[in-house]
Amino acid sequence: MSFDDAIHTFEVYLTDERGLSPNTVQAYATDLSQLAGFVYDRFGEGADVGAVTLTVVRAFLRSQSDAGIVSSSMMRKISSISTFFKYLRIREMIDSDPTTHLSRPRRRRTLPVLIGEEEIREMMTIPEPKTPIGYRDRALLEFLYGTGVRLSEMVALDIKDFLQVEETLRILGKGSKERVVPWRGEARRAFYEYQAERFKLPGKASDKLLEPYAAYAAFSARGKRRISPRTVQRIVESYLRKVSMARKLSPHSLRHAFATHLLNAGADLRAVQELLGHESLSTTQTYTHITARRLHDVYRKTHPRS
Repeated sequence: MSFDDAIHTFEVYLTDERGLSPNTVQAYATDLSQLAGFVYDRFGEGADVGAVTLTVVRAFLRSQSDAGIVSSSMMRKISSISTFFKYLRIREMIDSDPTTHLSRPRRRRTLPVLIGEEEIREMMTIPEPKTPIGYRDRALLEFLYGTGVRLSEMVALDIKDFLQVEETLRILGKGSKERVVPWRGEARRAFYEYQAERFKLPGKASDKLLEPYAAYAAFSARGKRRISPRTVQRIVESYLRKVSMARKLSPHSLRHAFATHLLNAGADLRAVQELLGHESLSTTQTYTHITARRLHDVYRKTHPRS
């Protein structure tokens, strides 16, 4: 089988069977196309995918390293190539998987930036009260922190997703997996205030009054237009900059805060895993390192014999 045919078949598998997002599928395709180009340079155009050996894969990765590819991108390329050849072997498109004995460098897990509860409280008071933009900004800040959803998940929501629900929302996450997240308190209140102002409703927003706008995006830039992820990033970062000195701040910082503050308050790790939509518990365990670090700091500052 030619490399191009194999990559196309793999893309169809990732999209139709695994339900991965277009961006993720494109990332796989980019990595594999780079490998294909390297193989073509060695064996000529239209080289058979079965011609790839462990030595060829290592040579390709070495060339990428020499080109200055950062470690996180290198890890992704290794994952893309390994998953690709494992798929081909399982489907019996190749006789053997050349990546079986490919060594994988250990990923250095970086701890997410921690935004404290006081900083969150201060941030929520900043959006200009009683203005359309102020209502919207407070609603999206409260929603990201109050539910822990990913930016892409929030942007994809429509008004109809909020109608006829109690205190939970159904969120469609990575791999088209659905999960339930809490929607109550300040997040719910700010959302309804925003919609009442946005649509100039006669009184408080309610399911009945919002029904005519069910097909509209839940969060908008102007009027009907769905707000873009980049716009949300700019909005959230601008508010976080006013309360935090951390260098790297983003909407994901609010997701980190959501998880960390729950764990600090005694929430069960597996419950937090479900709320975040993490496939692996080890991903959620990142936040236990943060809470442990905080406990060590408290101990060191307060214990008389520390």
